[in-house]
Amino acid sequence: MFRIGLALLALLGLAIPQAYAQNATALKPLRFGWQSSTPVITFWAGFELKSFEAQGLKISLTSFNDNAPELEALVARQLDLAAIAPAPTLQGASFGAPVKIISAVEYAFTDKSGNSWNAVNLLARKDTGIQSLKDLVGKRVAVFGFSSNWYLALLDRLREEKIDPKSIKFLPMPYTQMEGALVHNEVDAAVMTAIGAYHVAQRIPTTLLMNSSQITKIAIDMSQVIVGRADWLKDHEDEAVRFLMGMLSTQKFIADDVAKGGAQIRAITQKTLKYDTDTTEAFYKIRLAASGHEQDYLNTLDLPKATFVTYGKMLTESGQLRGKTATTYEQLIDTSYLRKAYARLGRKWDDSKAVDR
Repeated sequence: MFRIGLALLALLGLAIPQAYAQNATALKPLRFGWQSSTPVITFWAGFELKSFEAQGLKISLTSFNDNAPELEALVARQLDLAAIAPAPTLQGASFGAPVKIISAVEYAFTDKSGNSWNAVNLLARKDTGIQSLKDLVGKRVAVFGFSSNWYLALLDRLREEKIDPKSIKFLPMPYTQMEGALVHNEVDAAVMTAIGAYHVAQRIPTTLLMNSSQITKIAIDMSQVIVGRADWLKDHEDEAVRFLMGMLSTQKFIADDVAKGGAQIRAITQKTLKYDTDTTEAFYKIRLAASGHEQDYLNTLDLPKATFVTYGKMLTESGQLRGKTATTYEQLIDTSYLRKAYARLGRKWDDSKAVDR
């Protein structure tokens, strides 16, 4: 599912990576954990474009439906690197998990033109009469998992409204199941991907309650980050840097294509995510067209300090850390691998771009 032939690369007008062609038998293995039900195009496009093979890596994939078991697999050395939400990673590190975050993946933010690029929406069936958070009391709400960023942030928003989260029936499920659950009246509302919310709205009347920025109140948020064990990263610096080079190369391809109208990334999206033409176009407008705009604020894949400070406060005040102190940004974040990936690709790291926003 994650490979396309050289003929399709040529058809799409993409360069065939020479490093891959020459070194296909000498690739370094890397075990990567991800959430295949999440439409993160950095990965889907990267696999299709052979971005990681071009950097000398052979990726073996393991998919997870929640962040907690993925983090556990990483700590247990069943994975080398993993894409995990920042809040549960911070929570795990605060409880002693020996992990480091080395890069972001994609962002949810508002660009300088005022366009909002949101990762998820809190969506309700219109026939439920749900118009506000208070109307969720007694209702069934689908969430990706009890360790997801959005669930933990939503708990904060509920408490601000003096709503007991226990008065709501939260149901964990993969994003791919939420659409059917809403349409078939198996849940009343869902914290779901923005494209999933679009798709549901094409089938039944819905009410948009909040977008991801409103749920988290974070200026530049990240749905996922790249995480590794600290000891593995120390012993396998080259593989970690190569992986980030693959991500950066994919991000650059997407941003460059978006600047030219996005025809190639639309084609890749439609093929890999199996979207119809209308959904592909909606996904492009909702998420893909954001690519490159993050550079108004920070270096691509960099990790804003303010985001982690907010999540630390969120975890502490909600009691998720059970009296423990949240791991600090300086203890958890290591951008040295990302900076080395920039250097090896010949890209300039702009120190003037603030990461504390």
